[in-house]
Amino acid sequence: MLNDATGAREYVNRIQAEITEEAHQRRESNPTLAIQEREINQAWTRSAPSAAAVRGDGASPAEVKAHSEHLLGCIDDLSLLSVDAPVGKRKGVRQLKGTVRALTRWYLRYLADQVNAFNHFLVGFLRSAEQRIARLEGDAHAAEIMGEFVDPVLDADHVLGQAVADQLSQCDGPVAVVSCGSGRIVSALVQAGITAHGVDDSVDAINDGVNEGLDLRVAAPSEHLSRIADGSLSGVVLTRFVERRGPVELSTLIDEALRCVTPSGRIVVAVADLSARSGPEAELLRGTGLSPQTWAHLLRKRGCVVEVSALTGSRVTTLVTAQPQ
Repeated sequence: MLNDATGAREYVNRIQAEITEEAHQRRESNPTLAIQEREINQAWTRSAPSAAAVRGDGASPAEVKAHSEHLLGCIDDLSLLSVDAPVGKRKGVRQLKGTVRALTRWYLRYLADQVNAFNHFLVGFLRSAEQRIARLEGDAHAAEIMGEFVDPVLDADHVLGQAVADQLSQCDGPVAVVSCGSGRIVSALVQAGITAHGVDDSVDAINDGVNEGLDLRVAAPSEHLSRIADGSLSGVVLTRFVERRGPVELSTLIDEALRCVTPSGRIVVAVADLSARSGPEAELLRGTGLSPQTWAHLLRKRGCVVEVSALTGSRVTTLVTAQPQ
């Protein structure tokens, strides 16, 4: 029985090898087949199920990585140009094609060598870029993943809301609060006669404020300012969500805030000091958020007049207010 199974397996392997060899010979002898095979490979690359990873159709990180490797492998395979065009098996045509190939080989080789050298460095650059993008994506998602294991940032209290309203008392609006939570800072601004709205990525967080008639919107806080026209705000309040973002994103956010405010506008940063973190929160959120002193430093580096004021009776103990020059 064992011999029968072994013999059957050897027979199948031999048939598969013969089919593979015959297919290889046909591709070499028929240029049309080689062209069609390349077109099929390209079509498969575009329509393969793992392409969902690139289109953002909810693919897992493993699927995204596998598809990227697949695409880079295809680029590697297709990047090498060959001057040895197939000549076929028909005698007359074969001799003619062989003569043409021999006469033009030196010229085509000269061109192909240049293109192949360019493709070599291009593929190397693509692989390097893919690795850098993967690292950036990993860094961007790390804070969000770790944030799931710690309590959310507490909402603003009455003391903080009133302090922010006092800092923006010279502003008549509009003021954007990013992110707003239940809207306590927005409420304090409105009560002070300042037109204000808030954004938060949580529907549940803004429900109470919306029921009170506040202008609270569901949006990605980090993207909200990028949709606002230059100089259309008299003030921007950065709070809550900025405590869970990395330095690069926060530096970009400062630039967006400065672009949005008028020359006489103000930016208020209301965040807890990093030294207040303890236990698992301190370790899991490492690399996210900035201290008030660092916020002040970054704003001064951008030419702002910065005021740092102490606050008592609130989770936020230091308020940073900046005005562009």
